[in-house]
Amino acid sequence: MFTLTLTRSLWFVTLAVSHAASAAEDRTAPLGESFTSPALPAVASWFGNTYPGAERWVPQDIDALCAAPDGRLFSNVHWEEGGGNCTAFKGGEVLGCARYTHGWGHQGGYAVAANARHLFISGRMGNEGGNLVDADTWPPKGFDWIGVSRRTLDDIRKAAPFPGAKGGKGGTLKSAFLRVDEVPVERQARVRRSANITGLCATSNRLWVACPYDATIKVYDADSMARLAVWPFERASALTLSPQNELWVLQEGDTRHPPRVVALDGNGRPGPREIRFDARAEPAAVCFMPDGRLLVADDGPRQQLLLFSHLDSGPRPAGAIGREGGIHADPSGAVEPLKFNRPRAIACDTAGTLFVAHQGSTGGGSTVLEAYAPDLKLRWRLIGQTFVDLADVDPADDTRVFTKEERFALDYSRPRGLEADYRAYTVDRFRYPDDPRLHIWSAGAWVRRIGGRPILFVTDMNSDRLQVYRFGNGPTAELAIPSGLFSRTGARRDDWPAAQPAQGEWLWRDADGDGAIGADEFESSPTAAPTAQGLWVDASGTVWRASETLGIRRFPCEGLDAQGNPRWCLHAAQTFPHPSGFKQVKRLRYDPATDTMVIGGTTEEHRNQHWKPMGPILARYDGWTRSGGKASPRWRITLPYEAGSRGHESCEPMGFDMAGDFLFVPYTGASKALGVRTGRVEVFRLEDGRSVGHFEPPPDLGEIGLQDIRDSLRAHRRADGEYLVFLEDDYKAKIVLYRWILQHK
Repeated sequence: MFTLTLTRSLWFVTLAVSHAASAAEDRTAPLGESFTSPALPAVASWFGNTYPGAERWVPQDIDALCAAPDGRLFSNVHWEEGGGNCTAFKGGEVLGCARYTHGWGHQGGYAVAANARHLFISGRMGNEGGNLVDADTWPPKGFDWIGVSRRTLDDIRKAAPFPGAKGGKGGTLKSAFLRVDEVPVERQARVRRSANITGLCATSNRLWVACPYDATIKVYDADSMARLAVWPFERASALTLSPQNELWVLQEGDTRHPPRVVALDGNGRPGPREIRFDARAEPAAVCFMPDGRLLVADDGPRQQLLLFSHLDSGPRPAGAIGREGGIHADPSGAVEPLKFNRPRAIACDTAGTLFVAHQGSTGGGSTVLEAYAPDLKLRWRLIGQTFVDLADVDPADDTRVFTKEERFALDYSRPRGLEADYRAYTVDRFRYPDDPRLHIWSAGAWVRRIGGRPILFVTDMNSDRLQVYRFGNGPTAELAIPSGLFSRTGARRDDWPAAQPAQGEWLWRDADGDGAIGADEFESSPTAAPTAQGLWVDASGTVWRASETLGIRRFPCEGLDAQGNPRWCLHAAQTFPHPSGFKQVKRLRYDPATDTMVIGGTTEEHRNQHWKPMGPILARYDGWTRSGGKASPRWRITLPYEAGSRGHESCEPMGFDMAGDFLFVPYTGASKALGVRTGRVEVFRLEDGRSVGHFEPPPDLGEIGLQDIRDSLRAHRRADGEYLVFLEDDYKAKIVLYRWILQHK
């Protein structure tokens, strides 16, 4: 046995090579200090975002767009992890972001507008639970300010001050924020989007603000920002101005009123000119084209931009832009020009260029921003799609790479950052409304081949429920069709699926092949399964669940049924005892070809510093199933970590994955004291657990966000020996791709 004690900056390594029942020889030797492994010659690339992230990135979502008179395009979104809530674009390039819209009480918003001098950004100002105190910068405890940040159009990072403006303390702009209203925090939590400003429009002398939370539209002097009028108007959403500066309002529908778009007179009164919609339409955004026609983004089954003309007399339909059905038009899911996927924001510039922002993701991280020429030819497309997401390759074809919702085609001969093309969106909410991704905040993906067919497995952030998908054929070949779902317990706080067992662990399988969850398609147990952080699907399709202290369960895959669904049986699960030497088990990987198990977790001495990471202990076991989980570890190591760190500032192992001859361990956070940057991945030999080296991102990738997914790394060995390592980066809406070719000496 090999043993070395650990200080804050030393490796702790225990190597125990098992030879049947005989005890291994004890010996001790130094292995060197922690975090001093050599940098490995990996190429650090990325995909899921057009830009690498240090200086520029495409925001993870877009809730609103406006085209300024100078040709720039501006976005806004209520949440953007990297702080790019308001971002500027021109000619297919990201110019930069406004900043001061995220943090220090700031949050972004759902509207943006510009005139010839100023940019107006809707948003919300809080006080971080009462911890931020200054009457001229933050609201009192228990309240939020709903308002507008005014910037100079010449430099949108600079305030355009006005009398009575808020801001100046902490990381806020001085005298930039217009307090439109003060709203109780509990109202924010209760009604969400409708408790914010939902529309802005501006001319050289007027600013209109849509406030559905108090059923008004408020009017301000665009120069002094003094309030001029308050117009009663219920359910106001997006605002838009005609070429004649006439205000039109998208009014959301409710159970008693259908949605409509209506013109207001100079006193805020709705006139007779309005557009009503049929029951299929779900209007989401509006804008005028330079020729005076009105565009309405329809988020219903049509997924088109509806055109209306004769706005000065009697509005009438004038056709539609985009393929009917959008991304779901055959071949369903295939990415093509004019196949819109939940069009959320639209704008037109004075030259007639049409800008469309898609928001197709089921859980954030969805930006596809497209520009179309007046003849509707695609000019450019930008993407920012992978927020709290992770990728995996098709084992039979590693050019096919899947995230929880997208498929990318990777060409490894291309330069870094250009390897991936966005090819398909695998969710069809109209064909398969029971798709778990529409109901569960989903995160990473695994892809396996079972019976020769690709099967997509999707997890949530905390590895609670496991979703299973098969793929269609012909026009639905790109779709991941709901196939199965593992749940630890029934009667959850959410009421989906409605037919779930009232209590106990359950497993759903799509027995009739319709992709819908039927009440007669469940297998259940009378008791809930133990809480488990460790979740893994091995190469054979066997599902593994590791509870922290109550053992490890194995669900063997029994092949495919007649519908192409993988089959498991709750009652056929095998339970292995809690492995000795671990206080908690939090991650695992199993190789069925060699009967090798690797387990990650904690001991009494070496624990995780923050609640989500794995803990620093890794151990390899040979003959795991043959021994009934009672094999002695071949080796056990304690990974380097910074002791005493707290919360999201911890620098410690998040999890691990194995591929080929190596283990790859991602680190959450960073440590200035120990010289560790964000995005660190340590590499170890699977054979003996010894350190090989590490990867870290180059400066152009910028800071890598903290891992939000428990299993935040995937590793794959290509046929030519190159290793691919995919790492979550929720900070700048991308996936880091390390490409490593082992240098043999």
